[in-house]
Amino acid sequence: MFENSKGIIFGATGFIGNKIAHEMTKKGAKLILHGKSKTKLEKLDDDLKKKFDIRQILLQGDFTEKIFFSNISNIINSRFNCLDFLMNCVGKFDRLSPLTNLTNSEWENMVEININSSWRILRELEPLLKKATNPRVIFIINENSLNGKPYQNFFNISQVTKKVLAEIFYEENKRLKIITKIVQIPLLNNGISLKISNKENNEKNYNEIAQKIVDRTFDERNKDLLVSLF
Repeated sequence: MFENSKGIIFGATGFIGNKIAHEMTKKGAKLILHGKSKTKLEKLDDDLKKKFDIRQILLQGDFTEKIFFSNISNIINSRFNCLDFLMNCVGKFDRLSPLTNLTNSEWENMVEININSSWRILRELEPLLKKATNPRVIFIINENSLNGKPYQNFFNISQVTKKVLAEIFYEENKRLKIITKIVQIPLLNNGISLKISNKENNEKNYNEIAQKIVDRTFDERNKDLLVSLF
């Protein structure tokens, strides 16, 4: 399925992004793996080399630095002549708090990482997607988090915003045949949803979740915008 397929995973050093990077490497995809931390990127690279004897392309960058986005298209174009897929696994949720108890810097930081970055990625990389035969853009949101809930502040806001952004992008690009998928995953006892997940739940099979994300979003038989894993 992924032979000669070229794509980028933003947030590949995050919990679910890391699992997806392993799954897609196993399936033979050629990847650019993005992460904020050089140390985490190098560890991911070493893990992939050890497990699959493959090294992927690493891209370090901070979403709060706008210069990162101004250079990103040229950086990726120097490696890939097109993008077959783009997956955004980035997300940040600092703490449970009353909405108005967040500081200005906390709010601005989460807006930049959770919302603005999604738009900036699409804006800068859409030309590379259009060069591919059947490009697809994959958004990941947490199911049951699309309503405002007390103290979950920007977690809920970011989930709703990403869903609406993806729906707009989908409608605007139907004629261009850019496939858009919104993957609804459960709350995990790790990563961005750690602070609000039900710790009493049994530990989920995270590798299985990553496998389902990949298999179902790239299933050509599935024409739906929304993808549910269970």
